[in-house]
Amino acid sequence: MSIVTCGPDEAMIKTGGCTGREPKIICGGTFVRLPFCQRVERLDLTLMTIDLNSPVVYTKVGVPITVGSVAQVKVSREPKQLRLAVGQLLGLNRVEIESLAKQTLEGHQRAIMGTLTVEEIYQDRKKIL
Repeated sequence: MSIVTCGPDEAMIKTGGCTGREPKIICGGTFVRLPFCQRVERLDLTLMTIDLNSPVVYTKVGVPITVGSVAQVKVSREPKQLRLAVGQLLGLNRVEIESLAKQTLEGHQRAIMGTLTVEEIYQDRKKIL
């Protein structure tokens, strides 16, 4: 047996064992691992700042604009959302997670800008946020 610990900015996922239970997820804590039948993986929970750049985005009326923004992304510690994130992100390193988030957010950014006119973008910032 070995004791495994993690800090508050990461989650540990313990899988395997003889019981066939669902993976156990722990944020900032410790548990005992059986070395030959259980596996421990980690998921980074730190805040990620992502620069979003969409060089050519067409507005509602077809006007091409360049859009840049910054987003801050963090994996939630809520049990249901954390379990979902583990299912989708486990095995990816921080760079891969940032790249996936960036691609997703840039797609949403383009979709939002495509529903607005240039005037709406400049006059009503709340529609964008």
